[in-house]
Amino acid sequence: MEDSCMQLVSSKDIEWKRRYHAHYVRLTEIWPNAYVEHIGSTAIGGIQSKDVVDILVGVQPMDIEITSSQLINAGYMKEGARAGHIWLCWPNPESRDSVVHVVEMNGAQWQARLAFRDALRANPVLAKEYESLKIAIAQTTDDWGEYTQNKAQFVTTVLKNVTRG
Repeated sequence: MEDSCMQLVSSKDIEWKRRYHAHYVRLTEIWPNAYVEHIGSTAIGGIQSKDVVDILVGVQPMDIEITSSQLINAGYMKEGARAGHIWLCWPNPESRDSVVHVVEMNGAQWQARLAFRDALRANPVLAKEYESLKIAIAQTTDDWGEYTQNKAQFVTTVLKNVTRG
């Protein structure tokens, strides 16, 4: 199992910010009315992460499909979709350095992803707990879906606490 584990890297905050900014520029040129945010572990700072920058693109619900199509035309590769959420990677699934999540601006996905990011940015102890969980999960799988699923309870708990607070 050792060779097939998810690879986490030490914090590369400056590099990740630069990578996000390069995509921000590209994304807002493609879709000027989109709202673009840096999300995920690479946006928190100071914790280990997969070396993949997650980017949230918020658009009107009727624009999710067309935005996705325009991103595909610009070289992004569609990886998956579910109701109200399409995700694409750059440059390709084998060597992705970024994943773009197209969702409804101010919709549930938008709000939850930003609330989670902001909660961990505001609480370094919580961020380190999340990092410890990620390290433990990464040692057991190389499957992205399983990795994400195994973090779900932690994310849900953080979001419940944010809405109570």
